[in-house]
Amino acid sequence: MTRRASGRRYPTDTVTIAPFEFSGAPVTHTAMHDRARLDSTGLNPAKSVIRVAPLLSVTGPVGNRSVAVGRTRVVVSGHCAAAYEITIVATWRETGDVGAFELIDHKGKDSELRRSVQESLPVIEVALPDSSNESRAAQLAKELCEKSRSAVAALREVRYSLENELASTSLGASATAQHTSVVSALLQLNIICARAADQTRELAREGLWVYLSDDRAYHSYRKLQDPTLLSLYPAATRRLRPWMRLHDTAIRHCLEMRKQLDAESDSIRSLIAAASSISSSKDADAQSRFNVLAAIASVGIGLPALVLSLYGADILLPLDTAPRQLAFAPVAVALLFAAVIAMWQGVKLKRGKIWMVGAVGIVLVLLVLLVVAGFLAPTRV
Repeated sequence: MTRRASGRRYPTDTVTIAPFEFSGAPVTHTAMHDRARLDSTGLNPAKSVIRVAPLLSVTGPVGNRSVAVGRTRVVVSGHCAAAYEITIVATWRETGDVGAFELIDHKGKDSELRRSVQESLPVIEVALPDSSNESRAAQLAKELCEKSRSAVAALREVRYSLENELASTSLGASATAQHTSVVSALLQLNIICARAADQTRELAREGLWVYLSDDRAYHSYRKLQDPTLLSLYPAATRRLRPWMRLHDTAIRHCLEMRKQLDAESDSIRSLIAAASSISSSKDADAQSRFNVLAAIASVGIGLPALVLSLYGADILLPLDTAPRQLAFAPVAVALLFAAVIAMWQGVKLKRGKIWMVGAVGIVLVLLVLLVVAGFLAPTRV
């Protein structure tokens, strides 16, 4: 959120953004300590204040959204000069269908993603009464954490869309392929939530790396979070540091973000379990339909075969005389009986008109084949 209000401004209003990199490597303590010895540009020796906030960015229109997960390092050096150093851990992009995200393999710089992420970063122009490096670092970290936490709502909307799609594809028996694609999208969304939760959990555990510049504030805040912690430092209060309330708000945003992401993962896993149950139910229903159709076909074939075996094909065929055609009546009755069974099963099991027409059609085809074969059978010499 960009703050624009009247009041004293920072000597340096612009927040530079460099570097912007793609890396899945974890943050090391050695690298962070070395970075704290350089200024905001990373070129000149100077003591810098560093905070690291989680990054979750959801940008773009529906159907062509991009999701970036990573972290943003805030570096504030002399005269409150600040810089964002962004590390993208993983990115996903929608392929046209709502919620159909695909993991992107970045082999080079992605200018479009870089621009969208940069536009979502906060720029704070109004200085706090205590316009120190620590204060501005706390301000920027709090805004970054709040923006990332707000982005979880966009992922929740994606989950709602996939949930509605899952409900729609569960109605028809012929929606198996679409049903599978929804399950695949849910799995990918769960990965996104898990990756974002991992980043948030790690950075909250590290206290946004506040101990690089203020070890006492870090330990005192940990004592505030857990009074049972064996620590030589007292619990943090508002009097400990002027910026402590901003730091507390940033940590709370991280904890709430992790809580919401974990809740989304739980909901997605429940949807996947429901989708699995629906698929099993569809398979059982398909097997049931096949069994009924097989039974009808066996009745339509077995009963005429029984009649023909009792009469003898030589006696009945060909059907060129009235007595032979009358003797063929039991065969027609057997097929009619099979047709009645098909209609009764369709009504009882609520298969629908298409299923009943198909079942009766099988019986009628068998009847036509038998009659045609009977008339075309060669005359016994």
